[in-house]
Amino acid sequence: MSVAPVAITWAVAGLLGAMLLPWTHRRRLAALVPLAAAVAALVSQGGGADLVAASAAGGLVLGRPAAGLVLLSALSAAVCLLLSPPPDSGDVLLTAACGALSAVALATGSPLIWGACFVAGAALFGVRLVAAAPARATLAAARVGTLGAATLVAASPFLPVDAAAVPPRAHLAAALLAGGIAAGFGLMPLGGWVTGGTRLVRGAAMAPWSLLLLPALLLSAQPLDSVLPADGRITFGAMLLPAGAVSAAWAAARGLGAADGDRYTRVLLADLGLVAMGLATPQAGARLGSLLVMLTHLCVGPLLLQHPASAGARPRRLAWAALSGIPPSPAFWGRFALLTALTTAFGGLLLVVTLPVAGAMLVIALRAAMAAASAAPAGTTRARAVSLAAWVPALAAVTVGLVPGAALRALLGVA
Repeated sequence: MSVAPVAITWAVAGLLGAMLLPWTHRRRLAALVPLAAAVAALVSQGGGADLVAASAAGGLVLGRPAAGLVLLSALSAAVCLLLSPPPDSGDVLLTAACGALSAVALATGSPLIWGACFVAGAALFGVRLVAAAPARATLAAARVGTLGAATLVAASPFLPVDAAAVPPRAHLAAALLAGGIAAGFGLMPLGGWVTGGTRLVRGAAMAPWSLLLLPALLLSAQPLDSVLPADGRITFGAMLLPAGAVSAAWAAARGLGAADGDRYTRVLLADLGLVAMGLATPQAGARLGSLLVMLTHLCVGPLLLQHPASAGARPRRLAWAALSGIPPSPAFWGRFALLTALTTAFGGLLLVVTLPVAGAMLVIALRAAMAAASAAPAGTTRARAVSLAAWVPALAAVTVGLVPGAALRALLGVA
């Protein structure tokens, strides 16, 4: 499918929403902006090879998994905007810009355009965070996120690396790619910007990163076998494997004592640490596990990114059940596939890290579910449409957990 209709729809819908919704006093209808992009993606969606990035003489082309991800990310952002407090024009414009940039990044075969899209998205996201909540944490988010994405642009002159190239070129390209991905994922020692920023902003302000930029970076980081020779893949894995392990363990440990509003971010960072470890192995199960983890967070993220008091207790409990790792939750299948692939590739030594991480996330989810059950109801009465929309993420996650293989085939075209 061509990415042009989707990117144009993001841009036009974002501009119209930013201009017209405040004027008509209908800010709640901001959810129509990503919904319009989702409709464009659905209409334009066709076949395509099982490739994340593809290029064609006629323009930018999305492969099947990337096309499905564009659709899912837009739908997830639409639900997030519907559940969030009415956003202002800046949030609408930022969501539209990041959506368009993510779609182009997934469709291009040029490493330079790919990296430039993430740099632009990270810079816009960082500026918006600082404007919404000026603080050291948001300044760190803007600085680390943008500089991290810039390393992807720095890697572009070396990509793709010919297998016959001298080793230093391959190692340099791999190191730059790993650094950019680590910064985008919020891995240690850079992950503090994520947890610090989310204490100050929630809901629609976090959607451009967690629901648009991050899924695109995760999916496009996977087909590295085609751009790096063996030496480069070894360097890439050697950097991401320890960074992912430390990040997963640290986020899970901190999540055990976190307040209710901070728990979801800790679980997200712990899962990103596991996914980063999965990128270090060529096992097919690692890719499937990463996709399932990503689908789970796209389902529950729109609900759990909100302030705990702004969403119903029952949908939140169901969303936390999907993240718990108890079968048949989607988080269980994703983490199980990742752990199996890591054990196959590197032996049982990694279980010393991964099993406690999985156990800690189970405890975090159970505590969060109990906290949601005992939380006081919100002081305002929500519209019926918003109340019903709160059930959509939780029910979607449960469906993915019940039929994970069918969900991957139907949504992303991955067997």
